[in-house]
Amino acid sequence: MFYGNWFRQCPMGSAAYIIRQGDTLYKIAQKFSTTVEAIISINPGINPMALYIGQQICVPQRLPQPLSCPIGTSPYQVKAGDTLYAIAKKFNTTVQAIISANPDIDPDKLYVGQQICVTEELPPVTTCPTLNTYVIQKGDILSVIARAFNVSIQNILAINPGLNPNNMPVGAVICLPVAPSPLSINVSIRAKTLGLYRSGSLVKSYPVATGKPTTPTPEGTFSIINKQVNPGGPFGTRWMGLSKPHYGIHGNNNPASIGTAASNGCVRMYNDDVNELFNLVPVNTIVRIF
Repeated sequence: MFYGNWFRQCPMGSAAYIIRQGDTLYKIAQKFSTTVEAIISINPGINPMALYIGQQICVPQRLPQPLSCPIGTSPYQVKAGDTLYAIAKKFNTTVQAIISANPDIDPDKLYVGQQICVTEELPPVTTCPTLNTYVIQKGDILSVIARAFNVSIQNILAINPGLNPNNMPVGAVICLPVAPSPLSINVSIRAKTLGLYRSGSLVKSYPVATGKPTTPTPEGTFSIINKQVNPGGPFGTRWMGLSKPHYGIHGNNNPASIGTAASNGCVRMYNDDVNELFNLVPVNTIVRIF
């Protein structure tokens, strides 16, 4: 049993333990997933052959093993006051979905520090019939937007009833028709970069995060099939779904992960970068991942 720091200050990464009848360093090491050598190293002067009941020693604390969560879920560490219902509500999922991702979990016996997998709800289906959305920026003119996406003003107005070309509020989301585009995207898993190309020439390169070794980003040639504004949670401010089911290019809620292998397979960008890219590429844009 651990007794915190009642009698002496143990080194960081260890905690006090009181010797009980029958204890040996070997048994204690087995109990707490450490080694006899590690215990001896933080208890100078200890005599392994002369332990006595009530003696206080320091034992290295068992570090939680990194949790490998299935695709579509992310690790979560249970906090004080958490219930599955509260966690489900926080992540916009359901208790049943969390239980399905954690078959051995006991909903009535959660404990602080416990690691579980929480399902990542995909962004809700957009109301845009073409699934090709655009966010109005300061200075936008409808004729310029139409020209950039190779469509007509009339076609934009036809699928955006009530849109006033002379009064488009910044941040308003409009729907665009889908037309062929000279743009394409290349994602290098090794370099952790996303390149935007126009007719084969590089326009801009962005840093990204890709999949962990246990949940790798799929390689191949895909296309963007839908676009969603403010999906929230781990998807950040924008979502661009790929033709590979359950994968996409999106923002983030952990900027420090960019440039690393950290996602569950999706391509993760800084929110400012994904906002920019989102307004440049239409649905059907080709995405090559290698």
